[in-house]
Amino acid sequence: MSASLFQPRQPAAHATLPPDRPRPPVTQFRRATVGLDGAAFAEGVNEVSARYGIEPQTAAVAAVAAALAARHRRGRTALAVGTVFGPARLLDVEVALGGRTVATVALGRLDAELDAGSDAGSGAGQGTSGQGTAGRSGVAVLFGRPAEEWRGIGPRLADRDLVLSLDPERKEAGCEYDRDLYDPATVTAFCESVRQVLVALRDSPDLPVLDIEEDAAPDPDAAQAAPATPDAPGLTATEGVLQGIWAEVLDVSPAEIDAGSDFFALGGHSLLAARVAMRTGTVLGVEITVEDLFHHPTLAELADRIDRAAPTTVRPIPAAPTDGAHPLSSAQTGIWLAEQLNPGAAQYNFPLYWRLRGTVDPQALRRALDGLVRRHDALRLRITESEAGPVQTVAPVEAAPFEVVELPGLDEAALAELVERTVDAPFDLAENALRVVLVRLAADDWALVLVVHHIVCDQWSLAHLVDELGTLYAAGATAAEDPAQDGARTGYLDYAAWHRDVLAERLPALGEHWRESVVGAPEVDLTVLRRSDAGLGLHSGCHRFEIPAALLGEVEELGRRSGTTPFMVLYAAFLGLLHRYSGQHDLTVGTSVAGRGHPQLEASVGSFVNLVQLRTALSDGLAFREVLDRAKRTVIDAYTHQDYPLETALRERRLHGAPGSPLTSVIFELLNVDPVRLALPGATAEEVPVRVGSAKFGLMVTLESTTAGTIGNVEYRADHYDAARVARFVEHYLSLLAAVVRDPELLADRWLPAGEPAAPDRADAQPAAAPAQQPDAADAAPASSRRAALETVLADLWADELGVDAVGADQDFFALGGYSLTATRIVARLRRELSVTVPLRVLLVDGTVTALAAYIEAHEPDLPGLHRTVRVIRLARADEHRQRQTADQESS
Repeated sequence: MSASLFQPRQPAAHATLPPDRPRPPVTQFRRATVGLDGAAFAEGVNEVSARYGIEPQTAAVAAVAAALAARHRRGRTALAVGTVFGPARLLDVEVALGGRTVATVALGRLDAELDAGSDAGSGAGQGTSGQGTAGRSGVAVLFGRPAEEWRGIGPRLADRDLVLSLDPERKEAGCEYDRDLYDPATVTAFCESVRQVLVALRDSPDLPVLDIEEDAAPDPDAAQAAPATPDAPGLTATEGVLQGIWAEVLDVSPAEIDAGSDFFALGGHSLLAARVAMRTGTVLGVEITVEDLFHHPTLAELADRIDRAAPTTVRPIPAAPTDGAHPLSSAQTGIWLAEQLNPGAAQYNFPLYWRLRGTVDPQALRRALDGLVRRHDALRLRITESEAGPVQTVAPVEAAPFEVVELPGLDEAALAELVERTVDAPFDLAENALRVVLVRLAADDWALVLVVHHIVCDQWSLAHLVDELGTLYAAGATAAEDPAQDGARTGYLDYAAWHRDVLAERLPALGEHWRESVVGAPEVDLTVLRRSDAGLGLHSGCHRFEIPAALLGEVEELGRRSGTTPFMVLYAAFLGLLHRYSGQHDLTVGTSVAGRGHPQLEASVGSFVNLVQLRTALSDGLAFREVLDRAKRTVIDAYTHQDYPLETALRERRLHGAPGSPLTSVIFELLNVDPVRLALPGATAEEVPVRVGSAKFGLMVTLESTTAGTIGNVEYRADHYDAARVARFVEHYLSLLAAVVRDPELLADRWLPAGEPAAPDRADAQPAAAPAQQPDAADAAPASSRRAALETVLADLWADELGVDAVGADQDFFALGGYSLTATRIVARLRRELSVTVPLRVLLVDGTVTALAAYIEAHEPDLPGLHRTVRVIRLARADEHRQRQTADQESS
């Protein structure tokens, strides 16, 4: 039988454990780990090795192959095999099925080396129909990896369904698996069947159920002689690998992809392009970017770009220490700053609300939530202030904040009030960033509200968490025994430390790229939307709408014809609307990017999203096609340089005296993340739309693809913008979008009917300023000695923290080089040295010594240590003056 192994033939398919759930169209790389009886595995492997005179690795591989054969009744399979230190190999394993589980296993042909850049060789001329391609689903066996290093299996085997790790010397064993496919019990049972094969081999001397034939000299011509599969006629090796990646990411058949296929014409968009870039780098060992896919959109063009690129290795994200205090990530810092400007608001709460019909077990739900908290360090982060700025620590594993409320009688009014109260309650981030409330209305009628703060979780993460919540709930009592998963995945602290290092390398170049756009960008003028009594409150308004399926189809078709994504078309139309409403040609819109540019981050939970600026210049007389071209260039450019932190962008504006923040005035985004679906056995879950009462931005347009179509939501500051005018704004957007996708050559003056939008009376849109009050004689008097002393202390403190010689009373804090962490240190010193509590927002909003002194004088009537502090400062200055005089005299 072993002779047939070396005949030219098609490579074996990758066997895998039959999944518990259908394989998702796009692999999410969401991993989990189960621990195994390492001593029992080590004993079985070593005894079988001694009995048959083979290497322990061979015995283990044979047992895995036999266990797989018993599941899918197929004799031949491919297994990835390797060590933690050496390259992984793809072995062709043959299992002859007999009356018992297995009669013979033959290991022989070495199909491919799975280290960087060699997978293409194994797929040469073979396509990617699931045969012969290393970067596909299947099972891998790794040897010599200690349990403390089970932190993701690395780029070579990142998309294997199961990876069995064995270390016979340390007597350790574990199995990492795709939790989208398997339940922990299924994986544990399979691993037990592998151990049982080892037991059978050891205990059945009269009936050799396993005969292992090894050949140290694999046939070098076997892979070359393998004929091409019909799925990929005429494709090069690189094109074949790319075909498989595209097919999985786009959820299309490989047969639909040929060398001339266009990624975006097949339904690709920027987020899917990011996934392709990550997986291509993982499998082929070449770094490509989203920008590369836009510039090389066909399979052949991208393959040629890869073939000409220098091989690279994706640097893994190392583990960071979990003890002690750690700085916030750049994404968290932006959120934290916004919280300081608006304390007590809940605009960064992420709420989810379901009505559950059927049987719900509160204790099982509690165990599942506790399991989530154990698994994800992000859910245990605690944010506090220190003299060095805001820091985060990982709290010990404890029970999740879960409350069960009895509300019998189906009191919908009381339920609505409870939900609103739960959703809008601000978090004390020093204590928690998660809350869950289960409401029992009747025996078969429940409501579930889950709220998590954006500083520990983004929209992408929510889908992972809710899916995992359902899995843990279904696991029942075993969920309580599930160990913490921090060692099996990339934790948020790992990411934060790694990203700081990346930014340290890239920030100078990023700053050079963004500085002009950030500093000079004007704020979009939407005066025509304002209320007659416009205020500055954060109360949110919401206007929901739907993009008809037929219109969305036209958007996608225009995208295919123009080599753009649906987002680019939708964004270009939005630019056109802003141009018509504001009359401006220089338009700046903020949008969020996923911030998960590393393969290890696809399944991580945390706050990774960054807000970037899309600044686009328009001119009179443009056709929409030209607007679309400019929008495309803007979006590609922003995605290519997306790591620029929001806080740094805002600081640049303040340094150059630019008012306002265009990054946070108008936002436009298209959500392409996985939908959030809660599945609880015994109950049906219906998600109910819910929102917080505080708006994050001035005006934010969010589009989301759902099973019911594309839903739009405009969230705006209701104290500032008029609801009826916002509704009309949306109507104009849909009208403009329909017009331009049907005729992209349409000029700007024809995007909307003549006279639209009708500008309201400016006196109505912008209330007249109140007459200035004449200062009272007392107010015009010179500042008191107390105010002068306070300004002296503040100026000295600022100079010390900012590293400057002196600070004028009206000099801007940011213009002097201050930023959020400096402001935090100043606030901490005021609390320590003067016993004065100043909200950080006071310094961030109006950063002058005069304004800060006025606030302190108004809110802190008693400053017993003030004059003593002034005397100390004056004595120190006098001493410095004497020292300078002495030094001058000596030098002369």
